[in-house]
Amino acid sequence: MSQKKRSSRLKVVLDLAEKRKKDAERFLAEHIQRVESDKQQLLQLERYLSEYQQSYRQASAQGLSVHKLLNYQAFMNKISVAIEQHKKSMLMNQKQLAHVKQHWAQMHGKYKAIDSLVVKALDAEAKVVDKALQKQLDERSQLNKINYI
Repeated sequence: MSQKKRSSRLKVVLDLAEKRKKDAERFLAEHIQRVESDKQQLLQLERYLSEYQQSYRQASAQGLSVHKLLNYQAFMNKISVAIEQHKKSMLMNQKQLAHVKQHWAQMHGKYKAIDSLVVKALDAEAKVVDKALQKQLDERSQLNKINYI
């Protein structure tokens, strides 16, 4: 029964490491997109609050009823609460992103290490083949010298 070469066996491990690395890359891209989306949403919320505050100042300059004043303040408070909640969510997503980056770096490092092992195994196998070929050539050369003598 012939045994598979070391490089062939390592290639299976390399394929698995490559799959894990690609999964980690996809997961990282998703988390980066989530953090970027969070930033855009925060900007929109802050812009909306600013516009609403401007509208409130203009309306209050013209005079507001108590009911409208309370409505403006309640709505601005709701927007402020939403902004604070969004900031907390952003912080959690940024922490998750840091963990995902660390995981990606580990998977990438493992892939590179295994790839390096495969290259070394291929080199070692090539040297063995070259050495065997050189031995055969030397033996034939010796036989040819003996036959000429």
